[in-house]
Amino acid sequence: MTVQLQLGSTQMRLEGLTARVFAGRDPAACQLAYMDPTLSRRHAEIYIENGQCFLRDLGSANGTWVDGQHLEHAAVALRPGQQIWLGHVPLGVTWTADGSQAQMASVLPDDLRQRIAQRQAEQTQLPPTPTSSQPTPTEYAYRRQGHNDNGVLLLALPQDTFFSGGEVQGFVEFTSLDRQTVASITVELVEFHQRGGSHGHPWDRVLVRQGPWRAEHGDVLPLPFTLRVPPGTAMSSRSVSWEIRGTVDINWAVDIHASIPFTMRNPDVERIRDALGAMDYRVEELESAALGQHFEGKFCPPAQLARSLGINEIDLAIEYLGANLKIRMRLDRKGLHHAHAIDQVFELARLRSASQDEMNVTMRAMLDQLMPK
Repeated sequence: MTVQLQLGSTQMRLEGLTARVFAGRDPAACQLAYMDPTLSRRHAEIYIENGQCFLRDLGSANGTWVDGQHLEHAAVALRPGQQIWLGHVPLGVTWTADGSQAQMASVLPDDLRQRIAQRQAEQTQLPPTPTSSQPTPTEYAYRRQGHNDNGVLLLALPQDTFFSGGEVQGFVEFTSLDRQTVASITVELVEFHQRGGSHGHPWDRVLVRQGPWRAEHGDVLPLPFTLRVPPGTAMSSRSVSWEIRGTVDINWAVDIHASIPFTMRNPDVERIRDALGAMDYRVEELESAALGQHFEGKFCPPAQLARSLGINEIDLAIEYLGANLKIRMRLDRKGLHHAHAIDQVFELARLRSASQDEMNVTMRAMLDQLMPK
């Protein structure tokens, strides 16, 4: 899916299954930036999910408005024909597949101008920092922090290893070192791949606390969070790394960032690797494609078998296909250009419930089919 965005005179394209951008006043904090005093530094978030384009306000001072209605905390799905304003700045949205677009107005309606002015007045009487009855647990001992003159952001996890298809439970704790307006606190689950972008790919993002609120010097706010890890993700390796990334979005000041690295494991791939290892087939490393779902590696059979059968190695490819998993084995034989290969598709639920002994027998049967008679 591809969407063309225009904020004021700034344009950019949003494309991909999980594309996401921030829109606002500060080009250092937003991919879609436009200098206007009615925009917050990081005003709103626009993203694609399940084939739809969504818009979420990020606690902006002047609000995000769709057809005259102010967006609250929840994201809304955009559709053609809508009039969208970020503060006093119009946002244009065009779906390039069919040319349909949200109507981009040029003149701010008087009634909307008045409602924005009323919201500005309300911002002067913001609530204080919300309290939390649950302090950061001491057993969440894996911790990292980031800080600047505005405050300290602590990220805490109960462990340093998590699994694909599971959840990451953690705590984020914000300590204010100044008197300031906080727009929001967010955390993200991010994968970095050497063949991917330098900023990583966010798999899940949670708005831990929606503002705005007025933080005083010394205020401490601990908050729990849960991030979902999709199945089939890449495991940590030489080419893949993972982290939790947290941000405190502060209006008219510098955001506070923190990140905490962790190890990602994929139990499905590990069981297949262990089954081959039980038969003395050694692998250096299974490499993942960017964003997971596809893995490749080279297994070397025992030296005596390799010599007697004239085998160099066995190429292994693992691919997620919805509720199924496909395994392909290809035999690399010395001097032959047309290598024999076999494919087998497994139901993921069945594969995960099988014992390791059953996995070993299954991999042995695939190898027996593959080997020359």
